[in-house]
Amino acid sequence: MEPSWNLALNKIGVRSELFNSHSFTLPGFLGRIERRILFGPGVARIKRNLIRRVKKDQPDVTLFYQGHYFDRETLEKIRPYTFITGYHDDDPTGPHRSMLRYRHLLPALSCYQGYHVIRAPNLGEFMESGVPRVKLLRHSYRPWLHFPVSLNSSDQRKWGGDIVFAGHWEDDMRVDCLSKAIGAGIKARIFGGERYWKSAFPSEIYSKIKPVPKIFGEEYRKALCGAKIAIGFLSKWNRDDHGMRSFEIPACGVFLLSERTAVMKELYEEGREAEFFSSSEEFLDKVRYYLKHDEKRRNIAQAGYQRVISSGYDICSRMRQWIVDVEQWRSG
Repeated sequence: MEPSWNLALNKIGVRSELFNSHSFTLPGFLGRIERRILFGPGVARIKRNLIRRVKKDQPDVTLFYQGHYFDRETLEKIRPYTFITGYHDDDPTGPHRSMLRYRHLLPALSCYQGYHVIRAPNLGEFMESGVPRVKLLRHSYRPWLHFPVSLNSSDQRKWGGDIVFAGHWEDDMRVDCLSKAIGAGIKARIFGGERYWKSAFPSEIYSKIKPVPKIFGEEYRKALCGAKIAIGFLSKWNRDDHGMRSFEIPACGVFLLSERTAVMKELYEEGREAEFFSSSEEFLDKVRYYLKHDEKRRNIAQAGYQRVISSGYDICSRMRQWIVDVEQWRSG
């Protein structure tokens, strides 16, 4: 997502340059190890180059998108030359956090002068970790990537289905929901990688949906637009109350059926702009109902599309909010 943030900032007239941390790690297998354990010659090279770059350019603001590579010592060295802010779309302070992944980030939080998070529990947790200014910045959709498309017959055969879910496996009700739907004869498409999904389903269920590849970009858009209903399961590992799919699906003009949360009910009017569920039984009931009622489904999909446009759920609007927040922090 870092390139998308950079592109969006430039689109709204903010001069922004991307520092590609990943380009400094070693190639191949050794690079994958470095990126996992956050240690090695490539990681050291990332830190040296960042310090050199900030000292040379002295940017008004340095944004660390997740910032897993950067320890407290690195941030202390650049702090005299720039305003340090961060953003994280996962849950570094949650109960399911990976201490290996966040072993540099968490001790360095007190060096940040501001931080944006996407979920309410992180607000107090980040402040308790020493960040003086923390605000919410919700997920978004990218208008140059997520928009309605009509599929030709070949793409419809490849991507089409009654329902689609594109995302990772978790040990929550998503497996039960999808199993019930598939067992009821509903054509489901699942994308997100075979490794965990294959073991999550009984063989007779998995045989009806395989393969389960990961998809991105244009393929992701086609998979959404090829379905009558797109599902928005929310990560319990990350304590999510909404997700990127919460905006990407309606932005593609597709009917959104999402887990019900207080935030989702703020984002969309239930039954008019999106539909929600809180159990596998309610999920199956609503899938069956809206597959039988095409006009109602299409009307809700259209209303959801209008909502994401009119409410500014796109990434450029989020970046305008980000700019306002950071300027307030810097002037305060």
